[in-house]
Amino acid sequence: MTAPAPDERPALLRRMLGIAHAPLPDAYLAGIAGSAPQAVKAHAVGWLNVFHAPSPRCFAGESARRVVVTRVDVEASGEGQGSVLTLESEIEATEELLDRRNSVDKSFIIALMDECTTSSVVTLDFALGGAGIPTVSLGLNTAWHNSVPHGSKLRFICVTMASAHRLQACRCEVWDATLRRLVATGVFTGMSASAGVPEKGGYSSRL
Repeated sequence: MTAPAPDERPALLRRMLGIAHAPLPDAYLAGIAGSAPQAVKAHAVGWLNVFHAPSPRCFAGESARRVVVTRVDVEASGEGQGSVLTLESEIEATEELLDRRNSVDKSFIIALMDECTTSSVVTLDFALGGAGIPTVSLGLNTAWHNSVPHGSKLRFICVTMASAHRLQACRCEVWDATLRRLVATGVFTGMSASAGVPEKGGYSSRL
């Protein structure tokens, strides 16, 4: 996404928030598995909708709009260090996503990893009482394991990780659900746009 000029940022944020907070059908949210309340599930879907909207015109937005959120869980870490959010989503590997080797282009997978991990940390912030707006991406360290052929179903499993003060992190595994093999793993790191007092309990370091 092209960075807006400083005087355009408030208007862009308002447009993004309008998309993120648009009401979703109860039946649609009820079809998403997981322990998270419906409002939290809606927030996760809402921010993916922001990334896939015609504006702000994110990379591969038309294709990425086919991503379906299948599970949102919010659980205690089991370590007494706060909560962990898990976001699972899926998309079919269709022809327009293929590279010259007839495998899903890695740039598309990277783009979806970035969007899904960002939605995960944003949604956990919302679940814990925060503003729930996107962080500034600092990096997405990725390792590749297998290619994805045409017709396979890609599954993205994102789990929030340790966070300290303004820094946030999320681990993502990408699976070929059809062939049952790991495609890629990545760790997203980001920083909140404004400083503030961390929520009580903070974020877990389960992974």
